Amino acid sequence: MQRSLIIGLVSALLLVVFALRNSVPVELDFIIGNPVKDTPLSLVLLVAVIIGIFVGLLLSYPSILKFKKNISENKAEITKLKNILEEYKKEHGIHKNVTEEKPEDISEDK
Repeated sequence: MQRSLIIGLVSALLLVVFALRNSVPVELDFIIGNPVKDTPLSLVLLVAVIIGIFVGLLLSYPSILKFKKNISENKAEITKLKNILEEYKKEHGIHKNVTEEKPEDISEDK
């Protein structure tokens, strides 16, 4: 909790310093529409980063869904195999603590 707070405060401080050092007004000229004049460079860069993050998340969303589906399928398979194992143990009279039981010593008569 404290680590997150410290990271958040340091990030906010860096963002403020960045905005103050890059407050030069710039003109944006889009392909369509009127140019935007006197926009601070820091705002332009911040908007570009936010748009980049959004596009990156949007493009990675199908992969995320695929991985979630694989995880769900694997969990279902694990549950199925555990049930099969339990049925096998019941059929053959195997107890859960088999590893704790020691095999009987076999001694030969001399």
